[in-house]
Amino acid sequence: MKNNNRNRRDFLKLLASGSAAGALGSVGQLTMMNQAMAASPGFSDYKALVCVYMYGGNDSFNMLIPSDATHADYQAIRAALAVQKNDLGLSSFSSSLSDGTLGTGSANPYNVDLTQEKAYTKGFYDLSAKGINLGVNGVMPEFAQLITENKLSIIANSGNLVAPTSRSQIQNKSANLPLFLFAHNHQQRELQTGQANKLNDIGWAGKIADAWQGINNDFGLGLNISYSGSDRMLIGNQTSPMVLNSGGVPQFREMQNNTGSSYREVRRTLFKDLIETGKSSNPFQQLEAGLLSRAMNNFDLLSNAWGDTDISYTKTGPYGEDLFDIPTTEMTGFQDKLNKNFIAKMKSIAKMIELGATDAFNTGSYNRQIFFVGLGSFDTHAAQATNHPILLRELSLGLWKFQKAMEELGHADKVTTFSMSDFGRTLTINSGLGTDHAWGSHHFVMGGAGSKASGTFNGGQLLGTLPELIPNGVDDIGDKGRMIPTIAQDQINATVCNWFGVDQSLISSIFPNLSNFETVSGNANSAYLNSLFV
Repeated sequence: MKNNNRNRRDFLKLLASGSAAGALGSVGQLTMMNQAMAASPGFSDYKALVCVYMYGGNDSFNMLIPSDATHADYQAIRAALAVQKNDLGLSSFSSSLSDGTLGTGSANPYNVDLTQEKAYTKGFYDLSAKGINLGVNGVMPEFAQLITENKLSIIANSGNLVAPTSRSQIQNKSANLPLFLFAHNHQQRELQTGQANKLNDIGWAGKIADAWQGINNDFGLGLNISYSGSDRMLIGNQTSPMVLNSGGVPQFREMQNNTGSSYREVRRTLFKDLIETGKSSNPFQQLEAGLLSRAMNNFDLLSNAWGDTDISYTKTGPYGEDLFDIPTTEMTGFQDKLNKNFIAKMKSIAKMIELGATDAFNTGSYNRQIFFVGLGSFDTHAAQATNHPILLRELSLGLWKFQKAMEELGHADKVTTFSMSDFGRTLTINSGLGTDHAWGSHHFVMGGAGSKASGTFNGGQLLGTLPELIPNGVDDIGDKGRMIPTIAQDQINATVCNWFGVDQSLISSIFPNLSNFETVSGNANSAYLNSLFV
């Protein structure tokens, strides 16, 4: 009996870790609700948040380049890594891009000798017509087009902050700084918990799920869905995210439902019988049996809805490819292939949003979803000239394809996508002609249909103040060009949460440092980026 209890403990740990990849798929990652259900908001509409997390620290100063007189300062600092002040002329091909006929190979506007390293620094797409003194890196024409179409806005010089911070405060040691400021794992944890001065807490989206237990008419998928494993942002005290991959939906191996296989049906029947006979007065056995039974039911519901929904997009990708196809090296004009994972995940999220927005799960009320998707390898260091253009190209394509899918499906005004990253990177370059860990960085928020109608996303803007690009200057924490953020990531997150329907008392709870950014006495809204939405 002692041995049986030990085996059960090991089994539950396996479920909770999500390691039961064989017969059990991702059972441990299913939303597990507390028996005492809290009341959820009574929404009558559908909305989704999509967090794009760039793991490793994105160098946004080579993604969004100064296009005014300050470019000379930038170029002097970045040297061989600097993107040239060369306008690639977005207006000359924007209509073709919209039609899905961007030039391929050497016909790409960013092409130089069919190499990503040279394409990376060739030039940018000038945004001055939008009143923005920045240019978008040449390998990201779709990203630039989204801005011109009022479907994407830039948040200047944002990052992980406890409170507004100045160089003088840092120098006199009075600044309240984030813990372990330049460490990947600590910054990821603080950003995902919404607390830059605390390491051990649950995720901010997990707290929303805890408060909204019973959301989506108590459907088993819950609120939070991850396409990048069990990231802390989605984990609550009483709820866990469902973890999916871009290959489809999870299933119990050789026990899938409605396949016409008598062998699989027999295995399902036997497995269900084992679950029922395993129940007893033992609370552990009841929990184990309940997890397995709920997992099978949820897998079946998700699988049926997924299989019954076939989406064929009429829109194409920028090279004329099927919308979510991965462009080849012949198309991109790069010598290295794109990593297909991000685009594939965005395709799956688009389908999950279609299922939720149309209530394909037949819950009677499916109102809210939060998705998390990671894009890795931004910790480029000396490999920046080779690796960063590949990442930026895939990011630009993935965002464009996803946005076009939302427009075609009629969900563009229901979805807001926003970025996060460990930190920015140094303005100065290292001995390997790359960049190192820094702090402030430019981020983006995307959504809407570009109409700027009341209540919708207000795209095509630059929010915040661009930093002075001078090492050892007023905006540098030291002398390496580590920019001090002027907008907290919490402010971005709180703003999109407000649009999502999270009330201010809950927002204040999940982002406790938000009050530090209130600039008008007694006005809690002053910490929000109100102009992000009309």
